[in-house]
Amino acid sequence: MEEMIHFFSKYKAVSIMMHVFSVIVGMGTAIVSDILFNVYIKDKKINPTENKTLEVLSRIIWVSLGFIVLSGLAIFLSDPLKYAISTKFLVKMIIVLVIIINGYLFWKVTHKALKKINFTDTNSHHKYVRVRRASFAFGAVSVVSWFFAFIIGSIPSMSFSLREALGVYISAIVFAIIGSQILEYKITH
Repeated sequence: MEEMIHFFSKYKAVSIMMHVFSVIVGMGTAIVSDILFNVYIKDKKINPTENKTLEVLSRIIWVSLGFIVLSGLAIFLSDPLKYAISTKFLVKMIIVLVIIINGYLFWKVTHKALKKINFTDTNSHHKYVRVRRASFAFGAVSVVSWFFAFIIGSIPSMSFSLREALGVYISAIVFAIIGSQILEYKITH
């Protein structure tokens, strides 16, 4: 165990650089992907070129998340006792978990459903509206989560407890989802 800790401590700077770079790439790609998805669905369909673009961006996000998890694990293993009780580290890992779940749900629920909707069928209009609203909500969760992960990673230390930090994060998500639904309504009505 001591050898492992020593190994990861020795290369901690590399792990941190990989972690920060992965967050920047993931966050930037997620924001671009969210914006493009909402632009693409304005005409109520995703053409093959738009779909391919979203698939490439999705792969970049998933690769970034993989590097975030691996580099986060390497950072954790550089000093497990310190990071096991670090509010900052724990909040970031919870946020990464939310990003992973949100991304999976976005892809499965929104993107896949939109491809299946028959827009010539009048009943499909209601399905499209639900999918569009869900895409705005998933996008809001994505942007807030990536932003929080970036900010928390950028600050040297946190004076919040785990409960307080998660309370602020969850509140931001709730407000973002509400705001996304208001924005969706204003754009479409």
